[in-house]
Amino acid sequence: MPIIDGKVHHFSAGGLYNGLSLLIDDETHTYWDHITGEAVHGPLHGQQLDNWPITHTNVGEALANDLDISVNVSSHRSLLSKILSWALWRRGKKQGFLPPHFQSTMTEPDERLSKLELGLGVVDQGRAVYYPLADLTAGIDDEWVAGTLNISRGDLGGSPVAIWKNSGERPFQLLSRWYGFAYTYPGCEIYKP
Repeated sequence: MPIIDGKVHHFSAGGLYNGLSLLIDDETHTYWDHITGEAVHGPLHGQQLDNWPITHTNVGEALANDLDISVNVSSHRSLLSKILSWALWRRGKKQGFLPPHFQSTMTEPDERLSKLELGLGVVDQGRAVYYPLADLTAGIDDEWVAGTLNISRGDLGGSPVAIWKNSGERPFQLLSRWYGFAYTYPGCEIYKP
């Protein structure tokens, strides 16, 4: 649990803004951006939680990387999950779906890409770049101030991963729809092959 000013804080979903979840802490009722970890409204406005690289994976990739990993599968599906699955099936999985209550929270979108386009967002030293998944069919190297960033897709699930070639470390990254990354990092760059 995060410790802020020497005190443990407990977080839960507090609402939506620009179609993205806002977290709220029980102790001060401050709202936090769930991607950046920044306090966006409330008594702790402006404070920053630690964040770290997020790697999207699947069970096959996780087992291939760690044979001792424990995998738990739940057969429970909530009514909301069933409704959303039906809606996605009706609209087509590749197209995606934003529920109306998400859309009603959105401000003016960045229309450089389709809002539901999927890609890998990478952020390092104040620079934010969005790599559309369609441009990542083969591994790429992209030059940054910090060095060469290699982005490749896993053999089992095709999930993209960004790694610095010189150190093997991962910058902050997340697999995201365009609208989420563009709202979080306005004016971000879009990778062009």
